[in-house]
Amino acid sequence: MLLRQFEMPWRPAYEAYSAAVWFLCVIGLSYAWYTTSFPDLPFYYLGAIALGFMIFNLLRAWEIWRLKWSLGGKGISFISDEELKAKVTSEEGKENSLALWFGKGFDWTPVHTQRVYEIKRADPEQFYPPKMIMWMIEQWSGEQVGANTAEYIGAPWIHGLNGAEEELYVPIQNLIGNTLLVGTTRCGKTRFLELIAEMAIELGYTVICIDPKGDQPFDASLRAACKQAGREHDFVRFHLAFPGQSARIDPLKNYTNPSDLASRIAALMPGGDKSSSFRDFAWGVLNAIVMGMLATGEKPSLVRIRSYVDNGIADLLMRVILQFFDEELQPNWETEVAAYARTLKQAKGKKGQEDGEILVRQSLHLLLEFYLDMIVPRALRDEAIEALATIYKHDSAHYSKMIANLVPILGMLTTGDLGALLSPDPRDVADTRPMTDLASLIRANSVVSIGLDSLANKTISSAVGSMLLSDLTSVAAAFYNYGGNHKVFLIVDEAAEVVNDPYIQMLNKSAGAGFINLAAIQTIPDLAARFESMDKARQMLGNFNNLVSMRIKDRVTQDFVTETFGQTYVYTQQKILATSSSTEKTITHFTGSVQERVTEALEDVLPPDVLGQLPNWQYIAMVSGGRLIKGRLPIISHEEA
Repeated sequence: MLLRQFEMPWRPAYEAYSAAVWFLCVIGLSYAWYTTSFPDLPFYYLGAIALGFMIFNLLRAWEIWRLKWSLGGKGISFISDEELKAKVTSEEGKENSLALWFGKGFDWTPVHTQRVYEIKRADPEQFYPPKMIMWMIEQWSGEQVGANTAEYIGAPWIHGLNGAEEELYVPIQNLIGNTLLVGTTRCGKTRFLELIAEMAIELGYTVICIDPKGDQPFDASLRAACKQAGREHDFVRFHLAFPGQSARIDPLKNYTNPSDLASRIAALMPGGDKSSSFRDFAWGVLNAIVMGMLATGEKPSLVRIRSYVDNGIADLLMRVILQFFDEELQPNWETEVAAYARTLKQAKGKKGQEDGEILVRQSLHLLLEFYLDMIVPRALRDEAIEALATIYKHDSAHYSKMIANLVPILGMLTTGDLGALLSPDPRDVADTRPMTDLASLIRANSVVSIGLDSLANKTISSAVGSMLLSDLTSVAAAFYNYGGNHKVFLIVDEAAEVVNDPYIQMLNKSAGAGFINLAAIQTIPDLAARFESMDKARQMLGNFNNLVSMRIKDRVTQDFVTETFGQTYVYTQQKILATSSSTEKTITHFTGSVQERVTEALEDVLPPDVLGQLPNWQYIAMVSGGRLIKGRLPIISHEEA
């Protein structure tokens, strides 16, 4: 039993022939009424019936022609800032606790899947209506067929499967479950993110956009959107390619535990099983340094951490020990240490030193031995001292070997202009650039444009982006634990260049902190290469409830999208013609049969190859827990300032 009525919309418009016949009937009846003396009433009735059937069949033919005409697609459209604002602030946009406008399109149903499989059996152009009809429809609708332009990329017929289109809105509440945008290069991903960001700005959200490319039009669009919404002072720019025009952001300012800072830096080191021991050792060094800095009241920064890694931790260890002794031991602890020193020398057969009290604060080795021999047994222990002591007593040659991968990373992040950007010095009054951190920017309801200039240096871009994402994860955790009514749109373009393990945790848990995450990638293998694991890439993908797919060329990514969209039943019509003859009867005797069957089979809602044919600025998406939509986006045209 068929679950829905089988249709073949690409057939010839036979209704037009029927309408022509009924039109001739109307003409004939009119002529007979005019030339004969028969009563008028029968002609009126018959003429009305014939005219009614003519109009009915003509309308049905017109719908078929219009559907076929729509296979030509839609051309590129534009929208101004004012028009976009009207979309967001309209009554329709305010439904469902505010909604974002996703362009124009239609809800995808099994009927559209059926039409895809029917049209794939032939050349779509052969279904176009006659040129005269095409011209009439274009004049009536005021739209041109998109495929008529030589610059058109993709298959225009995909968006024409519905014939008509409507305004598409997606409630913001449904986007809290994270949204993934996939699409090959130059298909319109950044423009899609630009559209979402501008609407979020208009609605008053904190917007943080991380763009590894540092796309200048995207940055300009955010600035224009802030001006349009009256939020010019909320705009903050961080761009590695333009340090003189960039704000200074401290990526180590926010943390839940001191170990978070060590993990944030160690995560920048090369991964893989072979290098895991080096990364673990580097984490231990970084964690010890951070603990020591915090113990002495020193603010952790990349520049200071690099200094301790390069020059040694002896000075830091000395300050931590002295502070511990001053706070935890009696005021005359120096005398006790001096006596301990004389005892050590006498035990070794050396003469005791009379002025040992004077040298106590200058001998790190003596203080460390006194701590381990005399203080630890008293159950007075300090984690910072012991962590630093482990590193201090480590073989220097082996130490240098184990941190060989850490040193260049810290060097890149602290050299030149980048050092001043990521390790701002509040004492530098000559530097007038804004100095802030991500938590402060969120509290201030800012719009942050982060450009990482990956084309110039992919390594630095990846490292900085990863650190900022880790920082945001800590901020989200603090908001989640300690409260705070913050509405944040976090948009990450080219996410495969910067994502890390903390970002997966953010996707998993940050909704409770008011974060709405939107990430864009080109292919799933890019993610797998980033994590060096397809399983890890799949783990990240599993945290996205909404999927927006633009044109995709990679087969693995196509299969993922079609797998997410699911399957539906597709009907296939079969016609069987058979004839037979027998020599036992007359030569003219034969038999024949005609059979027509409709079968059903479970197929992908959208064939994978169709994803590779989507035109620029067009998409198909699964949102709101299962709703499929096919849409097209306009290009935002900003007014000149």
